[in-house]
Amino acid sequence: MSISEVQHQLNLTSYLNQQATVSVFLGVKEIQIDQVQQLATHTYKLTFKNSNKKIILHTKSSNAQVTGNQLEKDYMIAQKLSAANMPVPKALFYCGDQSIVGVPFYATEYVEGRLFNDKKLLSVSQTEKKLLFQEVSKALAHLHSISLNYLGLGELESQTSQYQTLNKKLYNLYKLHETKISTNVEDLLYWLSLNSPVKSELDNLCLVHGDFSLSKVVFHPTEPKVLAILDWQQAQLGNAFIDLASFVSPYYIPYSNGQHQIDGWFGIEEIIAQPNLQEVLSAYFTTRSSETTQDINYQLVISLLKQSIDQQILYKQTKEEKYQDNSHFISKAGYELLLRTTEGDPFGIKLRANNDGQLWSNWPVSQRCKSYYYRIKDFMKDEIFPVEKAILDKARAVPRTVKNKPIVEIEELQRKAKAVGLWNLFISDPMYGKGLTNLEYVYLSELMGLSYLAHEVFNCFAPETGNIKLLIAYGTPHQKEKYLKPLLEGQCKSFFAMTEKDVPSSDPNNFQCTITPTEGGFILNGGKWFVSSAPDERAIFGIVMGKSSKDMSNPIESQSMILVDMNNPKIKIVRQYSVLGFFDVPHGYSEVEFDNAFIPQENLLGQLGGAFKMAQGRLLGGRLHHCVRQIGLTRRCLDLMMARSEKRIIFKQSLKDNAAFQERLGDLEIAFQSCRLLSLNAGLLLDSAGSRHLHTFMAVSECKAHIPKACQYIIDQCIQAFGAEGVTEEQPLTLAYRFARAIRFMDGPCEIHLRQISRFAYGNHLFNDLNNAQGYGLAKL
Repeated sequence: MSISEVQHQLNLTSYLNQQATVSVFLGVKEIQIDQVQQLATHTYKLTFKNSNKKIILHTKSSNAQVTGNQLEKDYMIAQKLSAANMPVPKALFYCGDQSIVGVPFYATEYVEGRLFNDKKLLSVSQTEKKLLFQEVSKALAHLHSISLNYLGLGELESQTSQYQTLNKKLYNLYKLHETKISTNVEDLLYWLSLNSPVKSELDNLCLVHGDFSLSKVVFHPTEPKVLAILDWQQAQLGNAFIDLASFVSPYYIPYSNGQHQIDGWFGIEEIIAQPNLQEVLSAYFTTRSSETTQDINYQLVISLLKQSIDQQILYKQTKEEKYQDNSHFISKAGYELLLRTTEGDPFGIKLRANNDGQLWSNWPVSQRCKSYYYRIKDFMKDEIFPVEKAILDKARAVPRTVKNKPIVEIEELQRKAKAVGLWNLFISDPMYGKGLTNLEYVYLSELMGLSYLAHEVFNCFAPETGNIKLLIAYGTPHQKEKYLKPLLEGQCKSFFAMTEKDVPSSDPNNFQCTITPTEGGFILNGGKWFVSSAPDERAIFGIVMGKSSKDMSNPIESQSMILVDMNNPKIKIVRQYSVLGFFDVPHGYSEVEFDNAFIPQENLLGQLGGAFKMAQGRLLGGRLHHCVRQIGLTRRCLDLMMARSEKRIIFKQSLKDNAAFQERLGDLEIAFQSCRLLSLNAGLLLDSAGSRHLHTFMAVSECKAHIPKACQYIIDQCIQAFGAEGVTEEQPLTLAYRFARAIRFMDGPCEIHLRQISRFAYGNHLFNDLNNAQGYGLAKL
């Protein structure tokens, strides 16, 4: 029930007549309410029949859990701000009696005057604008000079900065209301966490308005004088420069000519005769007895970030696209400010990238990708490598069961990676990922491959990568909410079941597992094996590929994919396998049995009979990802071998100085670089030619046929250089070797891809017009 409805029942008029301050303010003996008008949530304007003055009733504080005590505290602060000559509406009384309007409330005067928006500001002369802005700056400076002791907040004065708390709050708000990945927002959050400002005496802890702008200021009807600052709902303890940055933030938001609801002045300040920014800032710092204008770029980034997140919250609440556009517009303005502030290098990568010129060469890779590359590298150096061996040793020591429990140390690393934006880097769709190209991800994946754990830490681990891409491309809204969302957040695991035990599964026409349509859904019957991640107890669902039609006249349309929940009693994990003696806990490989399991119709992924096409898209990226990860592991093995060679003395000679070893190392480096170039070429073709182009298929097949075999050979030579230690678990060599050997048949055995490459080669040969050129072909004998 609104306050306007209860005021007749609970005699608000009678209560107001008992408040002497109200009668004096209104200048009447008997108060007669004319109208109660709601201005905003929990804020109401009262007009009177016998007075031209008005009052405002405030029935709720800005705090989430509002109590009468908190509301009374807000009233007392309003009183003290007024007593400190702060231009705020005068506080009149506080009422804790809930029988009057149903909740506690307090009243302030209603201030008449001028309010300016951008349009109204255009009609004001430049001279008056300058005076208006200077007065606002002075009012802010006065607010920030009021001591916390005076406001009754002295117990908090020992704190020195709220930036860490504020940044965490902004991160949580962003993640809570995230509807689309914003790389700008994530980069801003990451930069803020790394660049907390040096303590400044003027950037003191004080009461801040929290949402300050020129539109919140009531000016005198005819004079450039501040009468009141309104809308204190977000007032809180904070650093002084936060308000100042919020006030001047329009100077950093581009003018969009009405394309966005939030327009700034950046680029048109002189055209619309806005006051000079430095003069506005100078008025603030001069009022606070400072001879210099201090740098507030850090606070400006916070202000723009907060405005962007506020628009994101509105979008999630209303689903109106204009708010999402506003959010992107403002976050882009924030990132461009960051680039100007840091000379185009917010994360200090330009020097590192220049020093690594041979790594990047002229491949079309963005600065953002390079930023992620060095951030990943630093994270691995600081967080992953120091604990890698301990985690792997723990995994090896876990007792063998049908279901594997997660390793808490990896989950902690995941939380850290997610908090700094190093998450879901493989997703090229900016709605769900970082918007990086396939080529750019090849660089990042190779780097992650240096550790066996890194892909999982950054939520870039198979089979989740392929399953996520399938759900993005073919999932219904219900499937995306139920299955895709928790995968993106790292809240669960999943599996992909394709390979069968008794048939060659590289030819899907051989599948025996059936998906039979029935009333309301499907009956899934059969078995799959080498199902990766199924033994992980976090794998709450999986994607199963099976035969949905007995009509083999068009075998390509005989297969379907279906989503299965692991709590189905007709689905059973039969056993768990090791790979060359390694169980790869907690993921592992297992045999799964589907015993006439009923699967509801809504769990069909894509179209019935569409699995072959879907699988090709999934496996194309999967093959390349497996190969690139293996390249990273192989690089690690080569580095270990070279470090070993520097310490081993054989027959009075260092191994690294041995001519035979040097020749072998040279051959291995050439073999390694050929693998890298194949993967980079495949990534580039995926971006330029697309996933359906024959040249792309050929490039990925070349990777799949050559890289695992070449890497296996390189790692074998590294093991040989280590001697007996090379075949122990003391070094990651055997782990890398197992993986290289295993991926030679993952996502299609090498023989199948060699066969495909030969077909592509003959196809290219057929269309080579030089074959008919005189002197080019076979000599006539």
